Amino acid sequence: MAETAEKILEAVHDSTQRAFDERRTVMSYGEYLADVMNRPRVHLRNAAQYLADAVDHFGVEKVKLPTGEFKRYRLFDEDIAPRGRVVGQERVQENIIRQLMNFVRAGRTDRLILLHGPNGSAKTSIIQALSAAAERYSECLEGAMYRFNWVFPTQGARRGGLGFGHRPDEKKTSYAYTDSADIETRIPCELKDHPLFLLTRAQRDALLEEVKGKLDPGRSLAEVLRTGDLSNKNRSIFDALLTSYHGDVREVLRHIQVERFYLSRRYRRGVVAVEPQMSVDAYARQVTADRSLASLPPALQHLSLFETGGPLSDANRGVLEYNDLLKRPLETWKYLLVATEQAEASLDNVALFLDVMLLASSNDVHLDAFKEHPDWPSFKGRFELVTVPYLLRVDDEIAIYEDQIPRSLTGRHIAPHALEMAARWAVLTRLEAPDPENYPSAHRSLIASITPEEKLELYNTGKVPERLPQKQRRELRTLIQDLYEEYSDDVVYEGRFGASVREVRMALFNASQHPRFEHLDPQAVLEELRQLVREKSSYPFLRREAVRGYNDAAAFVDAVEAYYRRVLTVEVRTAMGLVEPGSHRDLFSRYLKHVSAWTKKEKLPDPVTGKLVPPDADMMKDVEDVLLADDEEADEFRRALISQIGAAKLERPDDEVDYELLFGPYMVRLEEDYYQKHKREVEKIAQSFLRILDDESKGMDKKEIEQAERLQTNLFALGYNAQSARVAVAYALKHW
Repeated sequence: MAETAEKILEAVHDSTQRAFDERRTVMSYGEYLADVMNRPRVHLRNAAQYLADAVDHFGVEKVKLPTGEFKRYRLFDEDIAPRGRVVGQERVQENIIRQLMNFVRAGRTDRLILLHGPNGSAKTSIIQALSAAAERYSECLEGAMYRFNWVFPTQGARRGGLGFGHRPDEKKTSYAYTDSADIETRIPCELKDHPLFLLTRAQRDALLEEVKGKLDPGRSLAEVLRTGDLSNKNRSIFDALLTSYHGDVREVLRHIQVERFYLSRRYRRGVVAVEPQMSVDAYARQVTADRSLASLPPALQHLSLFETGGPLSDANRGVLEYNDLLKRPLETWKYLLVATEQAEASLDNVALFLDVMLLASSNDVHLDAFKEHPDWPSFKGRFELVTVPYLLRVDDEIAIYEDQIPRSLTGRHIAPHALEMAARWAVLTRLEAPDPENYPSAHRSLIASITPEEKLELYNTGKVPERLPQKQRRELRTLIQDLYEEYSDDVVYEGRFGASVREVRMALFNASQHPRFEHLDPQAVLEELRQLVREKSSYPFLRREAVRGYNDAAAFVDAVEAYYRRVLTVEVRTAMGLVEPGSHRDLFSRYLKHVSAWTKKEKLPDPVTGKLVPPDADMMKDVEDVLLADDEEADEFRRALISQIGAAKLERPDDEVDYELLFGPYMVRLEEDYYQKHKREVEKIAQSFLRILDDESKGMDKKEIEQAERLQTNLFALGYNAQSARVAVAYALKHW
């Protein structure tokens, strides 16, 4: 056992030492400058450029949605973000990255990016995802970041020198690798000053001119690298040493130990979040008064050295988040006027010169109030506002609950559609009624007719209402993006009001404890939503005036229940296996083929004999008995169908005709007709299924048992268990 432990320890030692060396954790200043010449892109960037590189490192993909084509940045996905992915919000992502790239091109960061929106719209999650990406990136070779420490060896490790004893051995070029036992004093830089600041501006300009050909042409050189300088403490030490060494800067730089550092939110290293407490965000204290530094070299002991601390100092060269910024009294963050524009903050004894990405969040209520404040015009030019609305796509909303709810309800079964019902209701409460006056006159009546449920489907899947004629369906499909953008620049933007994820999540938790169910059931969810909409005094969105069916949260519960009945009916019928999936679509396609031959007066090959025969009149009549209105002629109906197909081909000559899109309602009517004709059989199978679950199968024949077992197998494959399947089938049977 001891031998095994020793092997493990040796392996740990070897891997750790190898990683330490490969990552170049410690370097002398000369080695550092050589690395700058070899890898200028790694070293010559400010905080904004670093964050932009982190974004690029994790990649981007194009996402095509009914509302438009967007970029989705992978840093917001769950394998990178620490607390789960940021679902949806692609337009918000694009707006943030666009502003970040403006900073990159300008070479300076002179704005604070303020994410604003309703409570619970993922503002903090977005900022945390950006910060986490920067943390992960700092662990990569191309994400290396360096600061420096001052190292002063013990008397025994030196031989002569000015103010420190003797000069080091001539073979030794730096104190950077001095053993810890031989170090008398090591002074770190809490601000993480860039090592290039140890060069004069003229020396930096010469170096930058040397390497500019290796930098990206679309990126400006960070202004802070040209004009920045050492912090107060480092400048004092540098000047004192230079005096002691009579101007020999090489002797000064021997004391520099360049050290790689890693961003860390946990340890407040380059990633810091400021909560809305009433406190100052930085401080300075005199370190030369600290007894622990009594061993400072004589040349430094006369100096008044100050070290800085607090969020501003800790976040330097990284990301600083102001959580709910506008909840704080203005006086506690008024310094941001200077900090954002000039990258500077004044303390009692020293001035902080910053290189930091400033991100903040605020809810709209506080932002609206601040816009009425006399100081708003001063801040307006220093803030870049990014709107973060509630999600407007049901699939995105479902994804949030699928991630959060099962983890919170460990071991408790969640019936199919339970989360979907909550998500649909939440999104419905967030939609705004489209204003027909914002559209061309030819489309106004169409826009005015769109219901909240139809708008929800347009955003989610691009599905247009089946009630519309084909021409209007095509027109509406081209207007989806216009609908989505209609309120994007409005004060009352779409997604500003409505139910938040937090409120719906609590309703789901309450529904999971419903006394009538042993699981989280859609019926329990609907009951909780009905309870929630009664609490008008608690939720402002419940007090909004209804407009053409929009903003009516109570009516939306009924709409969601009606949707659930339709979906459940189709699901249970399909699970019975009475017909093959898609059989009615195939029937209608076959019907169209015969109608086309009838129109052209052509014959079709018989599927059995292969001989050419006239179109099947009996089959066409059977279909038309279901589809035709009482006063509609079959010949006229057939010609209209062929005309629609022709128009679709003319509109999109390179695409195959989507018969389901053109004639979906007809296929649904064929399916519904079939089940109406077999209603008694369907009900009997459902009743047999319930009897089997209740162990009451006595007296059932073999066919009934087989049908019931097939229904059970198919429902279980869809995610039901015995209890939720029983509840679902009983509910469907009741409402058929």
